[in-house]
Amino acid sequence: MITVYGADWCEDTRRSRRHLRRLGIPHDYHNVDEDLDALDKASRINGGIRRTPTIDLGLGGTVLVEPDNDTLTGALIEVSMLSQRDADDRLGVQNVGDVERIGRTAAGLALLATTPGAPRLMRWPVRLLGTAVALTGITGWCPVYHTMGQTSLGGPGDRPDEAVRTAWLAPVPDRRGVEEDEAATEPVQ
Repeated sequence: MITVYGADWCEDTRRSRRHLRRLGIPHDYHNVDEDLDALDKASRINGGIRRTPTIDLGLGGTVLVEPDNDTLTGALIEVSMLSQRDADDRLGVQNVGDVERIGRTAAGLALLATTPGAPRLMRWPVRLLGTAVALTGITGWCPVYHTMGQTSLGGPGDRPDEAVRTAWLAPVPDRRGVEEDEAATEPVQ
């Protein structure tokens, strides 16, 4: 079982825990501000220094300190808690950031609300468009972004205190070459 030693106020802790949830990886969380034993254990791991998050993968003594999402994903794959294909599938479920999700949901509901006032021939197209836009906001997945290989996750409007990108949209990392390399090295059963 993975153990995350962190603090509720720490943006890196929140980001790492959100990433673990997106990957579907169960973990124990210990808030070092409220649990002195957890603070002591995390400090010992870090040579007496308080750093959050400290993530103990529990296998072979693998510990990550303040990892970015790619490092965390790579370590989970390395210790066989996750395959590259599973990681890609789970991370591909959402490609719309939180702020954009709220905007899409509100815009879709607004379109649905204006439907009764629309001309008779426009009602069904407006209803369909409103429903589609609202659903992309609710689910956090946009088929247009998926087709274009784009994402708005982690952009400047998406949790501004944690933003790592200055552009609103960014290309989704291409992992097809990695999958082909893994397929070549996987044992045949």
